[in-house]
Amino acid sequence: MKLIGLIAGLALAGVASTASAEVVSTSATGFELRSSAVLATTTQAEAWAALGRWGEWWSPSHTYSGSSSNLSLAVAAGGCLCEIWDWGQVEHARVLLVWPDQGLLRMNAPFGPLQAQPVTAILTYTIRPRDAGGVEVIQTFTVGGGDAATAALAPLVDGVMSGGFERLVRFAETGSAD
Repeated sequence: MKLIGLIAGLALAGVASTASAEVVSTSATGFELRSSAVLATTTQAEAWAALGRWGEWWSPSHTYSGSSSNLSLAVAAGGCLCEIWDWGQVEHARVLLVWPDQGLLRMNAPFGPLQAQPVTAILTYTIRPRDAGGVEVIQTFTVGGGDAATAALAPLVDGVMSGGFERLVRFAETGSAD
């Protein structure tokens, strides 16, 4: 039984290795991040559905309440990626564009320390079917309008966003983010 678990773990590790993440660029006023992955056995509809179930795949360590189950995403123009719990509420992002048949979701998303800065933070997910089957999922996060301190956050923000992306990919493929 342990051997089967080890083989399954190695297989999942192999799936995760198809993902890539990078700080595409930094400037004096912001940065751009990009993560992508090929999900060989997932359809566009399945990947889209997984994206909308944010509270089931986002890491609880990157929430204000300590619980991902307090997160919800209203996948509609003007919709909120909100975290609501007994002693507080946070709007993490506002939905700008929803285009399911094109696999495109865009939000203004000044997460964490970016929320206290005068920046625009655009988070875009693109889900494209592949001729060979499955889909390619791309996450881009572009932050602008800040200062040198904002640009210096790029590696930290990339760690959080690429970690979230990896959890999304696992969730879309297996039904579990862990």
